[in-house]
Amino acid sequence: MYKFDNKCLSDKDMFFSLCQMARQVDSAVVIVNPKKGYSIDYVNHVFTRMTEYSEFEMTNAKLSILHGPLTDMLNEEAIQNSFENGLPFNTSSLYYRKDGSAFWNDVQTIPMRNQEGELQFCVLVMKDVTETMNIEALIELERDVYFNLENGTQLDDVLGDICKKVSSTFGKKCYCSIVFFNSIDQTISFYGQFAEQLTAMRQHLLSGNYSGEQLFLKQPIIIKDIQDSPFNDLYKQLLMENNIQSFWSQPILSTEGIVTGLFTMYFEQEAEPQAVDFKYLNRVAPIVTLAVKYVEQQNEIVRLAYYDEATGLINIEKFKRIMNRYVATGCEGHLYIIEPGEYQKIIELYGRHGGDEILRQIACRLQNLSMFEDSVIAKYTNSNLIVATRKTIEELNISQVEIDAILSEPYYVDNKEVYLTLKLGTSNFSAEVPFSKAILQADTALCHALKVTGTVIKKFDKQQVAIVQEEMNIFAQISKGLKNSEFFPVLQPKVNIQSGEIVGFEALARWNSPHIGFISPAQFIPVAENSGNIYKVDRQIFKKVLQWQKQRLQEGLTLYPVSVNISPRYFYNPTFVESSIELIRAFGIEPKYIIFEITESIELVNMRRAKKIINELHNYGIATSIDDFGVGYSSLGYLQELPFKEIKIDKSFVDNLAEPRMNAVIKTIVDLSHNLRMTTVAEGIETEEQHKELMRIGCITGQGYYYYKPMPIEEVNQLLATK
Repeated sequence: MYKFDNKCLSDKDMFFSLCQMARQVDSAVVIVNPKKGYSIDYVNHVFTRMTEYSEFEMTNAKLSILHGPLTDMLNEEAIQNSFENGLPFNTSSLYYRKDGSAFWNDVQTIPMRNQEGELQFCVLVMKDVTETMNIEALIELERDVYFNLENGTQLDDVLGDICKKVSSTFGKKCYCSIVFFNSIDQTISFYGQFAEQLTAMRQHLLSGNYSGEQLFLKQPIIIKDIQDSPFNDLYKQLLMENNIQSFWSQPILSTEGIVTGLFTMYFEQEAEPQAVDFKYLNRVAPIVTLAVKYVEQQNEIVRLAYYDEATGLINIEKFKRIMNRYVATGCEGHLYIIEPGEYQKIIELYGRHGGDEILRQIACRLQNLSMFEDSVIAKYTNSNLIVATRKTIEELNISQVEIDAILSEPYYVDNKEVYLTLKLGTSNFSAEVPFSKAILQADTALCHALKVTGTVIKKFDKQQVAIVQEEMNIFAQISKGLKNSEFFPVLQPKVNIQSGEIVGFEALARWNSPHIGFISPAQFIPVAENSGNIYKVDRQIFKKVLQWQKQRLQEGLTLYPVSVNISPRYFYNPTFVESSIELIRAFGIEPKYIIFEITESIELVNMRRAKKIINELHNYGIATSIDDFGVGYSSLGYLQELPFKEIKIDKSFVDNLAEPRMNAVIKTIVDLSHNLRMTTVAEGIETEEQHKELMRIGCITGQGYYYYKPMPIEEVNQLLATK
């Protein structure tokens, strides 16, 4: 007997009451009788609609009637255990309808006991959650796709993973492939399962010989029995080897709506899609499209940032990146800067395109020279090329024969013959001579070469003794300069490009030694870095910025955020965060008025450590800025990982703002920072044209001589007093 609604019910009465309840609810209900070996006594009408089994077919049957090839049997054992132990249980399981189609079923078991604790019935409340499970699987798939692409996984591998994950999560046992084709040259590429077999069969598949091909490619193909279809001959080998019965395909569209490929599914049994399956397929194909589009956009960003459109050569930014790799791996070699002696005349006769065409042809001929094997050739400026070769000094000689090889034959511009002389300036690069200095030396040598008639090569006179003496002199004075607090900040205003209002400052380190006079940052910063004193310089500048802010605070004047440059050595110092917070507190300045500018290469040292440090600063309220953004391609890979407040576009980009490709790069960076809720600061703005174009693009903040030069603190106070 069971006390139910203040009444004691027999098994028969309880069963009657449960059936009455089951008829009133809008969920599928199954009543299992434990006294009949856990067979089914009753199913309601919602269940029969969901499974297509009648009440008669289900009566006295077991729940296993709903099992199929992909049902998780461990999960089913858990349901059975809940029956036997009379315990409530909730799970999701893959079940099969009468027609063999699969669906995800949310199952909740409710035990019904009498007063003696004896189990009378088990009630199962079920709900078809296939669409929900599919959406969750697709969300996870899309997240995995973007994660893999962001982390450098090749597109081929990503497409293969899409196929594997769909086949493993889909409700029917299947194999998946992706095919891309070009309707012009009929090239075909396959990915995923059966990719190798399909590639071997490619001359027979979708080759353009099939009548009406373009028509069927624009809509899904559902073939329940492929052996009775026109595809049987095309796929015969695949069908026989893998026992394929059914075939589905969904067109893959480009973002312009053009069919570029197919997402295909192969089944070992006859399979006909339900409405929920169509929804699933309609969502898988766009994920493939977005993955392809993402890779295309990344490639386009690289092309815009690192290639010269006019010549097809890499530009100086890409060249610097390669050279950084060379130097980091200990490579040594030589740089050449090459300029046609007749370049200006070519420009006068044929325009800029003529000059670009000449540089392109010179680069092609240089690549055929033995001395430039395994070399890097880039467009350096409008008028010259830069070449890096890892040849030793013994291999450096250029024979007259090789020179004649690039000069004896005419060049062509607009189908007209042009003969040239070449001017070459050269210098070595190594760990001791950074490539930036080597470029300067080669440029100096080129200036001397341009003064000589004919084709000529000038090697840079290193003057090692003078250079080393100068560096040693700076090194000897740095410790004194730190001790005597000789390093001081100059502040360059950051301006709201739209309104012209000063919104903050950047603190730049300066040094005026009483012994050797004013020393350029380009001279003392490398020495300070090499000597391990750079963090002391950074800290001295930081303290003087805080002193200035405290003075303004005490005088009741407006405070402005100040960006302080932080070197990698100081940034990764174990006490950096703690000591910085301690200083800010000591001067009584709110953290929001401090921004730490970090060079783009800082994440290359230790990405995990960098993320931890920036998060600690962020939690305290100190913002961070990524400096010289765009110089290193790695930026795009870690912007989402590190919570920067500000992106600073490198001056080298702004200098070339008028060039369409560089304009597009800067617009991309501005849009990217906006989407990531960051502020964009363009550095090195020097002309009204640059100011207006950046305003049009939507850049928020600017910095440069067009607005204000870096100023001593006294001049800054005077400036702010007039505002």
